[in-house]
Amino acid sequence: MMSKKKTFNGPLSAHMKDFLNEKRALGYKYEEEERLLLVLDGMSIGVDCSEGLPKELCLSFIERQPNWRQGTQESRISLIRIFGEYLVRHGIPAYLVDYTMVTNQHEDFKPYIFTHQQISDIFAVADAIRPCYANSHIFYPTVLRVQYGCGLRISETLGLRMRDVDMDGKILHVINAKNNKDRDVPVSNSVMEYLKWYSGKIHPIYDADAYFFKSRRGTGHYEKTTVNHYFREILFACGIMHGKKGDGGPHLHNLRHTFCVHSLEAMLRNGTSHQAALPLLMTYMGHASLSATGRYLKLTAEAFPDLVSQISEIYADIIPDLEVKTEYEDE
Repeated sequence: MMSKKKTFNGPLSAHMKDFLNEKRALGYKYEEEERLLLVLDGMSIGVDCSEGLPKELCLSFIERQPNWRQGTQESRISLIRIFGEYLVRHGIPAYLVDYTMVTNQHEDFKPYIFTHQQISDIFAVADAIRPCYANSHIFYPTVLRVQYGCGLRISETLGLRMRDVDMDGKILHVINAKNNKDRDVPVSNSVMEYLKWYSGKIHPIYDADAYFFKSRRGTGHYEKTTVNHYFREILFACGIMHGKKGDGGPHLHNLRHTFCVHSLEAMLRNGTSHQAALPLLMTYMGHASLSATGRYLKLTAEAFPDLVSQISEIYADIIPDLEVKTEYEDE
């Protein structure tokens, strides 16, 4: 752990340690957050923090640097806001950074969201793949349903091992995913049927350490580039033009974005409150913050205009906490 290499020495060091302990007691790893807190700790040395967390320090910590990606600034804003709220809860004054202070450089970028009909077409093309020695006719109908039905990143799906696929409990155990987080993802009955079908065809003998989506070559798993390339051909067969990552798609990762939007749509139509829907989806997706999930409300409203008024009411309730003008995950 990073704390073994460096220690907190600034005027707020005791509070930072207690903050980390509290988060980890709640089950958060907070490894990247610890690294950022160490940066903040170093910046606080020589700053007057006798009255808590000062505005000067906060603004200096989040000031965007030329070499930063937008996500870098977002992470700093999110962390120092949460730390500030922690201090306030414990009676210590703190300047609370507004999430809207992100320096937006990607306002025109938004990910492509597949329609329900396009998803059906994609599955139909995958299901019609002719049997071949590469097992594409088994792999793609399954892996694409996992991408859309579970919202995993493709690297998370391909990294699954046999022990991570709990067919009895209908759970996928995603280990050491983005942001060094583990999470359990529930699987629908329909997707689980495909996973069982795939396993019966590909894994006649159970090996807990084997990759679930193992490659025919050696002991490794399928490569992302291979799946991305084949998915482009599937889109072409559906009459959908493949797009570049920087343009928002459509490409393979948009299945994850689409899962998020379609899940929000289903929950809103079923009467699930946003107070329950957004935290649930945040955990499901493995997002680092609620704001990362909340931004999908706008995409949902654009995809389903009949939900605009309902989503507008939600925005009125959650702004400014979730109004983050930010780039969408694209990997």
